[in-house]
Amino acid sequence: MSKKHQAAVQKQFTDTAQAFAKFAVRDSPETIADKVRFLKPQPGMVLLDVACGPGGLVVGMAPGLQYAYGMDLTPEMLRYSRQFQAEKQVGNAAFVRAEGEAIPCPDATFDLVSCQYAFHHIPKPELVLQEMLRVTKPDGRIFVDDTLGPESDEKFELHNRIEVIRDPSHTKSLRLTTFLKMFDHLGLEIVSQSFKRHRRSFNQWMLRAGHKPGDKRYLETLRLMEKSATGDKAAFSPQVQGDDIEFTHNEGMFLVTRRAAL
Repeated sequence: MSKKHQAAVQKQFTDTAQAFAKFAVRDSPETIADKVRFLKPQPGMVLLDVACGPGGLVVGMAPGLQYAYGMDLTPEMLRYSRQFQAEKQVGNAAFVRAEGEAIPCPDATFDLVSCQYAFHHIPKPELVLQEMLRVTKPDGRIFVDDTLGPESDEKFELHNRIEVIRDPSHTKSLRLTTFLKMFDHLGLEIVSQSFKRHRRSFNQWMLRAGHKPGDKRYLETLRLMEKSATGDKAAFSPQVQGDDIEFTHNEGMFLVTRRAAL
């Protein structure tokens, strides 16, 4: 990751750490419980969560594991992670500052390596996935969870343009076909997968990015979201709900492992 993009990511998540920790749907108790069921933690396993944000998955998974580690680039996010860990009185977890393209761990260290809702902030996600694979044990598994961009080129471009205006640290929401090609290229096969359509509040989505009604980025994102509604030009399926807009994020969860040798 370039120093310029590192700075953009750190600025975005330093400025919005409190709002993100409060409003991020990915870290709600219900969402974490759903992911724990999906991942099926075992007592002897050691987890690494890359780009852990406010630590929801690490703290939620730790009671069923031997140990859980979280790493993030932004110090303020790590502060919220450690605070959340203390609130939940979870002892078998730790958080460190590190970047996904250079995980500071030896090869084959972890039973499970995860990265959730972060690939769309990473300029070269395959490099991060490759690094995640490096630190995963030969029989270990990798969990990737992220929003999915539309397959249509026209919708894909506008979809990501709206995302970038809202959050300058956004690179692009990858297509499902891109994830599948990336897994195949690295010799990974899918153990299980899940796809969901989440309806979001536009106002809360913008608040989580640090924008209030009337802010420049709020108004420009709102203008494009409203403009995209006819014909669903950005694949957000926006609908006006009173003084808010409800829209859709498509999510893909993938649990993958190394492809068995023939």
